[in-house]
Amino acid sequence: MSPGPVTPGAATPGAATSGTATSGAATTQHDLDVRYGRLPGPRRRRLARAAGVVALSAAVGWVVWAGLGQAGADVRFNDVGYRVVDAAQIDVTYDVNKDPDRTAVCTLQAFDRDKATVGFVEVRVGPAEQRVVRDTATVRTAARPASAAVQGCTLLP
Repeated sequence: MSPGPVTPGAATPGAATSGTATSGAATTQHDLDVRYGRLPGPRRRRLARAAGVVALSAAVGWVVWAGLGQAGADVRFNDVGYRVVDAAQIDVTYDVNKDPDRTAVCTLQAFDRDKATVGFVEVRVGPAEQRVVRDTATVRTAARPASAAVQGCTLLP
């Protein structure tokens, strides 16, 4: 005896089934989230939104704080160059922009070819007649220096 007509999509007797019915359409991520309970509830959405607002506020606050801090900086510096004198010292030339009546302390640092610190010195740049002062200072080193830079300057009270 021959089996009756076969309907497309119907299971054939004795055939293994996967236990899921397909409608012919592709399963979307949303369908999977609904099926497995991965949709965020209202409380979770509010919490995520609040966390985003806090993070955005913190980022905006930091940008404002950093921008105002730099704009109001009382002293600025600029590396001009350096000259290796010998295996134990290097000369650093730099500009300091500050109130002419104030004294700044600048930290100069010397580096070897591996960029390890081999020496540093703090230098006073005292009251001057003009706002921008160019200075050259010597940094004594523990090993042969390859480069040097100003690490920072602060005004004395």
